[in-house]
Amino acid sequence: MSRKGTLYNAVQRRAIDQVLKLATSDNKKSILAAAAIAEKMTPAHRKRELNWVVDQIREETPVLQIVRHVVRDLSPACREKAIQNLILTALLQTSSTREAFTERTGAHTPLIILISPTMRCNLTCEGCYAAEYPPDADMSPELLQSIVDQANDIGIYLFTILGGEPFVKPDLLDFCEQNSDSYFQVYTNGTLIDDDAVAQLARIGNVAPMLSIEGDKEATDARRGDGVYDLLMETMDKLKAAGVGFGTSSTVTRRNYKYLVSDEFVDLLVGKGAIIGWNFLYMPLGREPDLSLMLKPEERNEFREGVLRVRSQKPLFALDFWGDAPLVGGCIAAKWYMHINSEGWVEPCIFTHFATHNIKECTLEEAITSPYFSEIRRRQPYNHNLLMPCMWIDNPNQSREIMAATGARPTHDGADVMLNDLQEQLDEYAAGVDQVFTPVWSCMGGDPLTRYTEEREKARKRAAGE
Repeated sequence: MSRKGTLYNAVQRRAIDQVLKLATSDNKKSILAAAAIAEKMTPAHRKRELNWVVDQIREETPVLQIVRHVVRDLSPACREKAIQNLILTALLQTSSTREAFTERTGAHTPLIILISPTMRCNLTCEGCYAAEYPPDADMSPELLQSIVDQANDIGIYLFTILGGEPFVKPDLLDFCEQNSDSYFQVYTNGTLIDDDAVAQLARIGNVAPMLSIEGDKEATDARRGDGVYDLLMETMDKLKAAGVGFGTSSTVTRRNYKYLVSDEFVDLLVGKGAIIGWNFLYMPLGREPDLSLMLKPEERNEFREGVLRVRSQKPLFALDFWGDAPLVGGCIAAKWYMHINSEGWVEPCIFTHFATHNIKECTLEEAITSPYFSEIRRRQPYNHNLLMPCMWIDNPNQSREIMAATGARPTHDGADVMLNDLQEQLDEYAAGVDQVFTPVWSCMGGDPLTRYTEEREKARKRAAGE
């Protein structure tokens, strides 16, 4: 549903049109001119982040190559929606609406909402947490639309669609098209994106598929099933040819962590046209959790440094959901993001399968301002060391205390495995993380963006043998 009449005034519309016109050139001066106009429309408390991006473009880091890829290679609709919906609307202009919500309620307004309209899936992947939810509990179209409408009203225009496998729902892209002012990431195994879906993605522009991949063919097929890797490669080729912006999502384990930050893998993704690469540490959830798959603390730091190296050298915006926590002040659960599962349970984090509110029986505002979410935000960051952001694997006492204090209940059978069965093992793991990351953190001075820049330069020098 379009909200352009209320979201933009005529002056803003003209400015946005000028940004789009300038940004569609891959000329560096034009891109910087577009950024200068965007800076004028950016709220004061967000100018610093935008200026950091501008500095990356000016210094001709890989960020400039990524921007050029967006403005040169994406379809007209995908390019416009990436600039207008994602950057200008979702990240910049509506921040004032989110600030107003925070001032009125005292609760931090999420930037993005994760929604799982279904838990059905055409694959059975090893260690998938989604497999523990009821597979026959699809969210109704009316409830899904209500969530987006309520979110738009408080300034949230960025959504991640999860599952299960979202593309088992044949009306998924029609729903995204109807909500043309919002921007959607869709996490998918990629096997159900047919030619018609690719054509619609290129036409509507406001959907970016995030394709699940575990590394090479052997690793991907071992977790997801024979033939899945080849289907993924075909899907990437089709998306690239159609000008659809896409990224990848990988579960990081002891089996694949080195390969995920290798030149071989990253160059493959860049060649296929990927823009962003999400990396999530294996969490002991789902079927028969296996702690042996979790990165050892020293391996986790090695992976963090590998992601920094990738960002410093490659035109792929690689992200480490744990290692990049200093950039966002630690844990972002219930603060910058939240998850609503297919049954309507409102969870603070995709890895926290506990809830006190169901969106079928409450408003989005009531869930965000609930004692449960408020207690989580009150305790953040859980550790002065922002490289240890998580309340489950880095600060497990925090998760135990939060659930006990708020009465949050599991949202599916077995969700409390980390709370009960794995207490001793997670306490031992957290102690090891503290031992490794305390000296690392002590050497990282300054604010998060400064730390990021310094660490990126160190990673570059190490890779170059300097």
